[in-house]
Amino acid sequence: MLEKLLFGVNNKGASPQRDKFLLTAYFLLMYIGIDIFFLFVNIFNPKGENIPILIGLAVSTGCLYLLRMGWRNTAILIQLIRTNAIAFVFISIDPDLTGNFFYYIVSGIGALALYGHEERFKGILFSSASLLLFYISMLRIDKFVPTNPHFFLIMNFTIAYVMAFIIIYFLNKLTFFSQLREAEKKIQLEKVNSELDRFVYSVSHDLRAPLSSISGLIQLSEKSSDVKEIGEYLNLMKGRIDKLEQFIRDIMNFSRNARAEVNPEMVDVSAIVRETFETLRFVSGAEAVALEEKLPDSMTLMIDRTRFQIVLFNLISNAIQYRDPYKNPCFIRISGYYHVGNVVLQIQDNGVGIEAPHIPKVFNMFYRASGNSKGSGLGLYIVKETMEKLGGTISLHSTLGQGTEFTLVLPANLV
Repeated sequence: MLEKLLFGVNNKGASPQRDKFLLTAYFLLMYIGIDIFFLFVNIFNPKGENIPILIGLAVSTGCLYLLRMGWRNTAILIQLIRTNAIAFVFISIDPDLTGNFFYYIVSGIGALALYGHEERFKGILFSSASLLLFYISMLRIDKFVPTNPHFFLIMNFTIAYVMAFIIIYFLNKLTFFSQLREAEKKIQLEKVNSELDRFVYSVSHDLRAPLSSISGLIQLSEKSSDVKEIGEYLNLMKGRIDKLEQFIRDIMNFSRNARAEVNPEMVDVSAIVRETFETLRFVSGAEAVALEEKLPDSMTLMIDRTRFQIVLFNLISNAIQYRDPYKNPCFIRISGYYHVGNVVLQIQDNGVGIEAPHIPKVFNMFYRASGNSKGSGLGLYIVKETMEKLGGTISLHSTLGQGTEFTLVLPANLV
């Protein structure tokens, strides 16, 4: 009830922003309580100064209203000016005896806490202003000698102020980075949950479709006595099984990349490229594609070998699958160079290319650029996720009918 009264429309459950509003509200309520206390005390003190207290009470109450309306920064600014001004007035009236200078600690260190780490420069500015006002209102040069208690008052206040400043500054910093990590975890969790929903739906569909197709082909073959027709059914079943096997391999790569630790080792890039291409040599259509390797001699990478092979396997496999059968020769050209501590690899083909509207989406989970797509829709998503695990980036340029080029940027020494 109190929080709803204080925050109004800004009462939106637990969040860092709400916590900032809560801290500001308590700061204002604290000063309202102090003002009311001294108004009560002055009932018994005819010499008490009620006018500054009443002005301060009105300002703090007004700031509380501004906070409720959502103008937090304005409320903080006015209140901090008010606290320093009232402290300065009372110290001018009675500089030494009543200890009014202690309110500079509340306003100066409070500014640092209220603005937090994100707006720390504002907090530092107000903290410095409070300390400067303390010196202006309290420091007496004629008394500032080690034999006078005034010297120790100034020095002890300064030491206490600076220590409190340092403690609050680093607490703000720790809180800020803790909240940042929590926000990143929340974003990551939302991403995982969203992907899990799509994953379950797509996996159930993509596993069921080829199995249903195989089941139907089996029933047809059981009803047929024509050897040639049965052979055609068997070839169709083999195609469905190959597609299912590829889909299961994609799922395994997806799971392996998400869970396994990164284990870097020194690898020869050219050797890995040739090994990957050799693995795909018996894939349908691979015989029509020539590998053109244009890599520097002895180009090496400190990288997770398995993940690097997953990236190359998917990109080379795509180039084979989406070759243009009307072009002769079909090629996959792999080139590379070193650039500012990174290895840049370019994998180019002269295949069918990708239509421009699909390019921004091809790295999404289960995205298929057309109804004729032959893959699971996981391949390029796995490539992107794997590149992130390796600390690298991937981009592509493609022109429909001309071909596609992927650019990989990887740290030369992954540690």
